[in-house]
Amino acid sequence: MSKFLIAVGVIIGVLGLGTYAYIETHPQEALELALKAERDRAMLHLKTVEVNGDRWPYLEGGEGDVVLLLHGFGGDKDNWTRFAGHLTPDHRVIAPDLPGFGDNARHEDQSYDIATQRDRLAAFVEALGLTQFHLAGNSMGGNLAGAYAHAYPEQLLSLGLINAAGVESPVPSDLMREVESTGRVALIPRSREDYDHLMEMVFVNRPWVPPFAVEALAQQAIDNADFLQKVFTEYRTNLFRLEPVLPEIETPTLIIWGDTDRLIHVSSARVMDDLLPNSELEIMKSTGHCPMIEDPRATVELYGPFIDRHTPAGM
Repeated sequence: MSKFLIAVGVIIGVLGLGTYAYIETHPQEALELALKAERDRAMLHLKTVEVNGDRWPYLEGGEGDVVLLLHGFGGDKDNWTRFAGHLTPDHRVIAPDLPGFGDNARHEDQSYDIATQRDRLAAFVEALGLTQFHLAGNSMGGNLAGAYAHAYPEQLLSLGLINAAGVESPVPSDLMREVESTGRVALIPRSREDYDHLMEMVFVNRPWVPPFAVEALAQQAIDNADFLQKVFTEYRTNLFRLEPVLPEIETPTLIIWGDTDRLIHVSSARVMDDLLPNSELEIMKSTGHCPMIEDPRATVELYGPFIDRHTPAGM
């Protein structure tokens, strides 16, 4: 059953009569209730920690070896909820809102390029007292994970790169062709139509989401468009290219990629695999840019055994 069908059922159970009217008039509040229901099912709890004066919200659940998950551009901690629900029975999963995204702080006078975010992530890791963990990231989060693995190899048990940014794609993606030909950046929707276009670019089989949740998520993205433009410009201006550092990353690495990714072409996966000295590559058929959302179970069936193989006995 769809996660949102279950979540809508929870909302109906909580609110009773008048539920549909409430959902129609309070879509953001209804979305929060739905997300809480999903987090509960995944055994995840919302927590916060102060890092250098800012409050970092993050999801955490489960016990065992630590798995730290980094979302992509425009995403947030809940990008991992369904995926994490398959890991929490045996692992301690942590998924933060990165600075500038979700409910983390946005500062107009600060930079959000990968090198700066890497330093902020290191402070978050220190604040939580993490010493050794598995690290995985999607898209921009994968770029950040690669940069972090290069800087702090002693902390990592494994590295997961899921449709990760950071290398030049031999074949231009639909996103890059669109940017070059029209100047339009699909990652930064400024209208409801833009948001639908972004979803078409991200997914092959778009997960069903009830209309109230789509409206709420679309409005969040539209409201944050100007700040996302700032972050996107900084990201592109101060690119952290992974090609020079990947050959130096000896951490066991699993590369997972959707073969129909329209944002970062699948040819990037083979560039990473060729450069990394200790990597495995898995290509998921008929899957787009966010496999952990589009098909979380199949993604975990690849990722879970990999991290189990690279977890020391007794952790």
